[in-house]
Amino acid sequence: MEDLPYKKEISLRFQSSPPAKTEIWPKVSLLFGREGIPTDLSHLYLNEDGESWANLGYWENTKEYGAACANLAEHLGALAGLDLDSKLLDLGFGCGDQFRIWENNFGVNVSNIYGINISKIQIEFAKRRYEGRSSSPNLILGSVEGLAEFEDKTFDVVLALDSLYFIPNRNRLVGEIYRILRPGGVFVSAEILLSDRKISYWETFKRNLILRMAKMSSDLKKVEGIVSEYSALGFNFEVLERIDPFVFPGFSQFILEKIKSEKKIPKRLAGRYEMLGEYFGSETIKKHFEYWIYKVRKPE
Repeated sequence: MEDLPYKKEISLRFQSSPPAKTEIWPKVSLLFGREGIPTDLSHLYLNEDGESWANLGYWENTKEYGAACANLAEHLGALAGLDLDSKLLDLGFGCGDQFRIWENNFGVNVSNIYGINISKIQIEFAKRRYEGRSSSPNLILGSVEGLAEFEDKTFDVVLALDSLYFIPNRNRLVGEIYRILRPGGVFVSAEILLSDRKISYWETFKRNLILRMAKMSSDLKKVEGIVSEYSALGFNFEVLERIDPFVFPGFSQFILEKIKSEKKIPKRLAGRYEMLGEYFGSETIKKHFEYWIYKVRKPE
């Protein structure tokens, strides 16, 4: 597959001698220690008051985290063709900020929004936003297995906003998505995939370590893999777009600036965020991962 949008690699300059142990040890200790491990609500430190976004964002024409996250949610909704009559399921909805975008920008009836999430605390957080309202989304605690409670041909739209790479058993998940979609229904996802580049055993080892430490799915695929997987089930691809130039660098710049300006972030958590920001802004991530948004449709 053509290696777009990067036309050439940028060579990395390595030090002639390895860094001193005193430089490496704090990062090793932070990575493998228990302190500073993000919780299900740690992302609130990254948000302005009243927001609880947790996606990587789409950073074209903005430097604000909330705006970037809303951009990605709106892009997903536009591709899905959301409207007043849409009955949709959101896989791994986080704290549900995107529901407001889909309700306000596309006219979706919030009572027609269903969401599934393995985090009880995030579900409770999302539910509190709708206290006192006459209608609210239908939020379900569970994983892939929870989709079994839905009957065949239940939804017009299934969405995954920057979440699918955390969900295991992808083959089973995709089969369930096909089952619960109505004929003509669409599935739209924005997600991290494995890079299409050929990499060394050492880079593969580093990538696998990152997958484990970030608790990402062990069956993550390259883009060719998902094309084959969805097509084999009968899905038809309508959109397949690589967008990491508008995702990784912007998120990197934001998070590195945020940890300098936001003094409330605990020191150990800030250290982890710093390493995350450096990685997303590095040449290394281009060897490991890509970011894609795609839309598939179930035949009529």
